[in-house]
Amino acid sequence: MARRRRPWGRLALLLVYLLLLGLVWMAWRDPAWRVLLSPVMLAEFGREVLAWPMGSVWVLLAYVVAVALAMPVLALITLGVLIFGPWPGMAYALVGMVAGATVTYGLGRVTGAQALDRLLKGRLQLMSTHLHRRGLWAIVLLRALPVAPFIVVNLGAGALRVRLRDYVLGTFLGLLPGTVLISLFMRQVQEAVRTATLGAWMALAGGVLLVAGVLWWLNQQLRARKLRGAQ
Repeated sequence: MARRRRPWGRLALLLVYLLLLGLVWMAWRDPAWRVLLSPVMLAEFGREVLAWPMGSVWVLLAYVVAVALAMPVLALITLGVLIFGPWPGMAYALVGMVAGATVTYGLGRVTGAQALDRLLKGRLQLMSTHLHRRGLWAIVLLRALPVAPFIVVNLGAGALRVRLRDYVLGTFLGLLPGTVLISLFMRQVQEAVRTATLGAWMALAGGVLLVAGVLWWLNQQLRARKLRGAQ
């Protein structure tokens, strides 16, 4: 007869991971570490890493670590653009975030729903119905709209055993529009600052309106889906 897996072992693994996140957060609050983690320092380090043998692989691994350490998605995309330029930065950020999301999905799957739900005080159950009923499109909407922290969605989807194919494809499709828009927006910001021309500033203003319009449209779609689901 197979031995039952003890839930406290999974809970201990999850607590160790959360402790690591807490230590990273405390380090970031320290002024000395904050300087090392500034965009300028990270940009310089990123360019050095890219020059290493198999530099692209190391860059993607760095993104995986950053996602696992709960670095915000906006920061990951912005750093990619600042370090590598708009289009290469967009590609590195998108692939790296999807890879990191898949790794943390695996952590959620290993720790299980029971352990994670205890720490989230029952909130995981709220995600369960939508993720299992809508699968792919639920993941797309969760990624496209910041309705839940990126790392929480990763762990929750793994703990709830969402199909890996739906999860990876939904993550890619959900992150793609925002990554492209933010990358192009950052390019316009750099161009406006560099040239300081009226045309550059007008293009920047157009980019702001475009991003705002897309976010509004996605929010309306999410509300419509919620209303249909409630009926």
